[in-house]
Amino acid sequence: MVEYTKGLHKIADDVWAWLLPDGSWGWSNAGLVAGDGASALVDTLFDLALTREMLDAMGPVTAQRPITDAVNTHANGDHCFGNELLGDDVRIHASVHAHEEMHDAPPPMLAALLTEDLGPVLTP
Repeated sequence: MVEYTKGLHKIADDVWAWLLPDGSWGWSNAGLVAGDGASALVDTLFDLALTREMLDAMGPVTAQRPITDAVNTHANGDHCFGNELLGDDVRIHASVHAHEEMHDAPPPMLAALLTEDLGPVLTP
């Protein structure tokens, strides 16, 4: 069993999970599958700092088997906002629906939710 602690965890031969407790809003997990001379990344993280930390931790694996493909499982920012740190040569895959949704709600618009005064918030 893999301990639920922040960082890169080997879960099988050539398969790693990046875990980011506590798993609440904006804190997601990602995966890395390494093959012969290449790796595939499953999701990036919510921001560039977290994604950079994850990619740095994956460095010992990806130095010999670079990331050539990434899969975004869906369009929530905590699964794709770190995509810009992937090289231009990395192919990013997503469903048509996820791709469309990513372009409907770009990061600057969502970042405004954290910085703009949205007025009073009503709760039932």
